[in-house]
Amino acid sequence: MSEAKAWLLTQAAPVTTNPAPQSPQESAAQPSPWTSLLFPVLLVAIFYFLLIRPQQKKEKKRQEMLKQLAKGDKVLTRGGIWGVVVGVRQEEGIAVVKIAENVKVEVAIQAIELVNPSPEEAKSAGAEAPKTKASPKK
Repeated sequence: MSEAKAWLLTQAAPVTTNPAPQSPQESAAQPSPWTSLLFPVLLVAIFYFLLIRPQQKKEKKRQEMLKQLAKGDKVLTRGGIWGVVVGVRQEEGIAVVKIAENVKVEVAIQAIELVNPSPEEAKSAGAEAPKTKASPKK
C-alpha cells in the first residue's frame, strides 16, 4: 500500500494559495485601486456643483441685497410680514419696518427674506403680496 500512496502523491497537483491567472481575461477582471476611488470622487464633485455651489451663490447674493437695504425699500420678512423700511442700523443689524399706519417694528436684518420683491419672487418665497385697498370712487 505504501507504493500506492507514493504513486498517488506524485500524481496529485501541487496546491498553491494564490494561483497566477491563466488568461489575459482573468487578469483584466480585477479592478485597479484607482478605479475604486473614482466613484466617490465623482460623487463629491457632483454634489458640490449641483448642491453646494448654487447655495453659496444664492447666499452671497442675499448678503449683498441686505447690505444695500435702504429707507423706503419694501420688504418681506421670514415670518411673512410685509412692510416698508423706515430706518436701518447696520452696525446693530437692525431694520425698523413700518407694517401699518403708526406701527413700526424692529427686526433683525438677517430676518428679511426679500427686498422689493416682485409678485413671482414673493410666491416662490411662500407669501403673497399684500392686497392694497381700492381707493374710494367719488
